[in-house]
Amino acid sequence: MKPSLTARLTRTLLFLIVATTATSMFVVEMFVEDVEETILSRELRADAEFFAEQLRQGSFQPIKTGRLEATFLAQGEGEAVLPKYFQNRPLPFSEEIEVGETTLLIIGEQLEEPNGALFLAQDISIMEGRMTMVQLVLVGVAGFMLIVSFFVARAGAQYLVRPFKKLTLDVSNTTPSPRLSMGRIATDYRDQEFCDIASAFNRFLSELEAYIEREKSFVKLASHELRTPLSVMSGALDVLEQRKNLSAADQKTLARIRRAMQTMRDDTDVLLELARSEATESYARTIDLHDFVQDTVEELEHGYPDQVGRIDIYNDGPKLGVTAHPALVRMLLRNLLQNALRHTHGKVEVRVIENSISVRDFGSGLPAYITEHLNVQGGASAMTTSAGQFSNTTFGLLIVRLVCERLGWGLEIPQSDSQGTEFVIHVLSLPKVD
Repeated sequence: MKPSLTARLTRTLLFLIVATTATSMFVVEMFVEDVEETILSRELRADAEFFAEQLRQGSFQPIKTGRLEATFLAQGEGEAVLPKYFQNRPLPFSEEIEVGETTLLIIGEQLEEPNGALFLAQDISIMEGRMTMVQLVLVGVAGFMLIVSFFVARAGAQYLVRPFKKLTLDVSNTTPSPRLSMGRIATDYRDQEFCDIASAFNRFLSELEAYIEREKSFVKLASHELRTPLSVMSGALDVLEQRKNLSAADQKTLARIRRAMQTMRDDTDVLLELARSEATESYARTIDLHDFVQDTVEELEHGYPDQVGRIDIYNDGPKLGVTAHPALVRMLLRNLLQNALRHTHGKVEVRVIENSISVRDFGSGLPAYITEHLNVQGGASAMTTSAGQFSNTTFGLLIVRLVCERLGWGLEIPQSDSQGTEFVIHVLSLPKVD
């Protein structure tokens, strides 16, 4: 599942707030450390200058208080008289040391008058304790800011995404319809970018409606153009029959032509209905699926004598009936059988098993991208149609898929490889036929 825009914005805002908080705390810590070092160093330097002046005047006396220690080591005297933290250090020096639990800031300077070394040590333990407390307070403040930043980031992300959600909901609630005008989404957003998106979507809907209207007009024109020549041919056949000068063989041929014309008329009606996406319930009737398969095979063999004997039918279950448009079912079966015969030189097996029809050939199989586009599970609602997908399939298989969509039947291709291809039509809600 892909992450939501709200979650991504929340993470981004939270990261920015955390980075800003961490940077601010680091800067404050460095500033405080610098202030501490500057104050202590200058204070101790000032004391060193004061004691150096006393030494020059001869009024210096070593001192040691609770926070300050000052001592002078004349030239030639041993360092043994000095505290250990002053010993063995090259002059001059200034550093911070730990002596037990005490923190000292010590300095040592070489004096020329009088000749010797001046040592000072200042106890800064109290200052260090306060600095530790300040650091703990800073950590606490940082933690509190992080908690607050989480809620601020989430609230900010929800506020920023709110117009996106509204626009998404408006688009999702727009239902395409070939018959009714599709509603337009509102363009009264506060931000110009969302207004532009909504306006562009509304323009797309207008173009789509115009396209659908052109398609409907074309289908009506095609319906007239296709039916007119069929009517002319039917009238011509009637004239030939009325002359009553045809031989028995000619009358048989004439009957075949009339049956083919009727099949063509029915197929034309079905194709036009598919193109118009119209319902066909008014033409539906209950048919025996076993007999219908047998009749379709016989009709196919009658029209193509070279295919006689190539189709084997296996009825492995009780007789089944289904309420559907006969022309749709006949077109579905005929295209499946013709596709199977076209892709193999051997036998084609047709099995009617419970609520499914299986058509299998033993050819070289279909390409994978075709089988992916043809699988239909769950009827029309689970199927999408796209011209880009259909352009890679044969016209007959396209009709098979469209008919399955219209009838609400499932289309499955469980096998399509070098051993052959099997199409399985799942027919739903089949009552038994007595």
